[in-house]
Amino acid sequence: MMWSSLHLRGFSRPLLPAWAEGFAASRQCSFAIGALVLFLFASSLSAQTALDVPVTLQLENQQLSRALQLLSEQPQVRLSFSNASLPNEKKVAIRAVNQPLKLVLDELLEDTDLEYVLSGTQVLLIRKPEIQRAAHTLHGRIADFESGEHIAGAVVYDFMSGQGTYANEYGYFSLRMEEGTALLVFSNLGYTGDTIRLMVDSNYYLTVFLKPIFLAEVVVSSLADSVFMNSTPGKAEINMSQANRLASLGGEPDIMRLAGAFPGVQTGTDGFGGISVRGGNVDQNLFLLDGVPVYNALHGIGIYSIYNSSAVRSASILTGNIPASYGGRISSVWDVQTREGNEKEHRGQVELGTSSALLLLEGPLPGKKGAFFVSGRRALFDFYSEPISRKLRQEEGAEGYLSYYFYDLNAKANLRISDKDRLYFSCYNGKDFFRDNYDQYRWFQDTLSIISDREKVNWGNQIAALRWNHVFSEKLFANSILTYSRYFYNSADLIDVDLLSPDRGRIARDVLLLKYSSDVRDVAGKIDLDYLPGANHRIRFGIQGTSHRFQPGATSFDQATIIDSIQTDTLGKWNRSYLSSFEYDAYVQDEYKASSKLSLNLGLRLSGLFVNGAHHSVLQPRLLAQYAPSSRLSLHAAAGRHSQFLHLLTPTNIGLPKDLWVSATGRVPPQKAWHFSAGASRKFGTWVSMDVEAYFKSMENLIHFAGTTQERLNAVNWQNQVSVGEGKALGLEYMLRLESPRLGGWISYTLSSSTRRFGKAVNRGEAFAHRLDRRHNFNLQVLYKFNGKWDVNAAFTLASGTPFSFPLAQYELVQSPFGGAPTEILQKPVLIEALNAQRLPVYHKLDLGVNHYFKQRDTRHTVKLGVYNLYFRQNPLYYTIRDEFDEEGVLNRKVIQVSMLPFFPALRYILEFN
Repeated sequence: MMWSSLHLRGFSRPLLPAWAEGFAASRQCSFAIGALVLFLFASSLSAQTALDVPVTLQLENQQLSRALQLLSEQPQVRLSFSNASLPNEKKVAIRAVNQPLKLVLDELLEDTDLEYVLSGTQVLLIRKPEIQRAAHTLHGRIADFESGEHIAGAVVYDFMSGQGTYANEYGYFSLRMEEGTALLVFSNLGYTGDTIRLMVDSNYYLTVFLKPIFLAEVVVSSLADSVFMNSTPGKAEINMSQANRLASLGGEPDIMRLAGAFPGVQTGTDGFGGISVRGGNVDQNLFLLDGVPVYNALHGIGIYSIYNSSAVRSASILTGNIPASYGGRISSVWDVQTREGNEKEHRGQVELGTSSALLLLEGPLPGKKGAFFVSGRRALFDFYSEPISRKLRQEEGAEGYLSYYFYDLNAKANLRISDKDRLYFSCYNGKDFFRDNYDQYRWFQDTLSIISDREKVNWGNQIAALRWNHVFSEKLFANSILTYSRYFYNSADLIDVDLLSPDRGRIARDVLLLKYSSDVRDVAGKIDLDYLPGANHRIRFGIQGTSHRFQPGATSFDQATIIDSIQTDTLGKWNRSYLSSFEYDAYVQDEYKASSKLSLNLGLRLSGLFVNGAHHSVLQPRLLAQYAPSSRLSLHAAAGRHSQFLHLLTPTNIGLPKDLWVSATGRVPPQKAWHFSAGASRKFGTWVSMDVEAYFKSMENLIHFAGTTQERLNAVNWQNQVSVGEGKALGLEYMLRLESPRLGGWISYTLSSSTRRFGKAVNRGEAFAHRLDRRHNFNLQVLYKFNGKWDVNAAFTLASGTPFSFPLAQYELVQSPFGGAPTEILQKPVLIEALNAQRLPVYHKLDLGVNHYFKQRDTRHTVKLGVYNLYFRQNPLYYTIRDEFDEEGVLNRKVIQVSMLPFFPALRYILEFN
């Protein structure tokens, strides 16, 4: 081609004699015609061979961009492309020797969205035009194969398109897909996955059943039952079948005790005193049971929770990023759903152990249009705590006993009206009973002195919910719910000094009675909607209204001469007034997949409160961003504004908490917080993963209750006895998980700090540690499966002691300096030198357990053996102050350490039957 063009350009007409011009003209004409034909042929040949240029390219596992660069550098190759249009992760291997450029490009561009076109003599690489395919929606429900119960949070993934979604808490899912073949995989914790291949040519409604993995049938070579939790930024979804195998008090697993081994979750000794999540107060945790808020989710002062694991269907704990669909608390969310009942057959379960007894029944409703579920549990601690404590106190020269037990009842029924409509009714009732009687007797000549120290506490929850699920279309799902919730608390502390003489009868009597009560009742209505417009968006929005009624009370009564005269009626209307308020909420959030590597959760929540003519409103933006540069590494960051219109008054600083719930008012503003976090998740091989996250939380409008019962506390005047301040919390969390078929567990560590600061009237305006602040917290959980019938487990905890402060005065028993019978009780204001200036000793303990599973016909059996606190560590629950006589008859004030049983054996038998 080059030669022809140069030859033509060099052609010129020479000077010839006249006699030769004719011949020359004729010859030149023939030559010109030939040259023109040759030029046209060469040009045509050039256009046809631009892709036929022979090239040589030999590469192994090289980036596509590098291969194309090497091609463009070869002679006679005119190749143009943009690196920005090339897939970053595409790698190629090729061995081509003197092959046409076209064939080499076909091989390099295979499985990409690129194609080549000719533009003159240039070969251009461009993106293929998108083929507009019809889009259809796959939607339906995912349920348990054995019982028909819906499975919350199950994952749906299409291998062909790479698109996926998850089921909501009622098992409903929706996935928008282009027309074509789909290979759908359905999976969830504790279930064997299922795969469905289908041709997507219209909208489909699917009901998918997943088979649960039963303990006695575990195939140990499978990973399906080795995962303890699904972990996403700030959220953990617990695998209940795995959690039930881990070491536990009395062999009875508990969600909240297990969560104490998660990073960022702090508790007092053995759970006593509540739960603090990332430095928050105990009142800043939203406990949900079937979508209904529960004010106190603890049994046994924190030893157990109201979440009976045998009745739990799913459990999610949000400790960091809280999406806009949740509100009402500023630190964490515990979203627990109870079982719905077996729609296919009647089943039951009986459990008996050293800690409690349980009975569970479930089965289909008539016509198998739904199911029912009933569960009852009663603690057995009082059966041995009373005789043991009586004996111990007799050895101390005193009388009395320590008694505690609780019960709870769960019931649920659901009715399937159609494929698009389902009704649910659920209820819960639970109560705790605590008694501590300690009586001392001492003779002073002819006078008998009796000092009685008695404490009586009852508390509990009652909730009910009526729910309606409705599928408006394949893209829109609605959940509507009406709820009722009540929390009640009553306590009485009695200090009684009684002087008796055989000759004169009763000489004197003095009594100090402290009474506390709290009664909170809520009636609420709520509607949540899930809208799925496409594969990259999942939009949730909803509204809620709640009517609150608060009725707190506290009072004291002293100088009584006749104990029987101390009745609630004689104290006046000390706890009969109440405060009403109305709370409203509206939210919208979008789970948006911006690209294959970047996903966002954007949300906005508006919360408001009307109370006694005052109005509060708080706008709360929420953001979570996740970036996954590879399938093994994920980075995330979150920021959110949170608020709550509730406060908790705690009148005592030692002993059992006396928690009184109150509402934000015109004078006491709602609690608010900003929460920031960032972290990374990394997978190593098949079985090992690591999570690291740092957080910072800034809290405002916290309250400190410094009041006494000299003034009777009611629904309004408590505002005169609180100080408003701020709090800060920051920490670093680490978790390393191993989830192999036989050996599993995790190591978690939290380095944290949480402080509070109020006005000059509280701790001289200086910052002090939060009462559940632990600087270091280390936890180890291990589970080893020998086979499907035997496994062993261990749990070890090592943590800094929690802060506490001793009161310098509460009351004083008046006695002469030389001894003698006490004659009077003087109630004094509580004085504290420095708040939380002392710390309990370092907390540590080791628990061990072994589980055995076997099956007989239609029954499954589980036997659990274990030891709580193997090496007899006496970790103090708290310190209290008690006046005791010495050998000389003089009263001395002593600091008493109150601990749980230092060694507690676990034996539990579980029978499941059809």
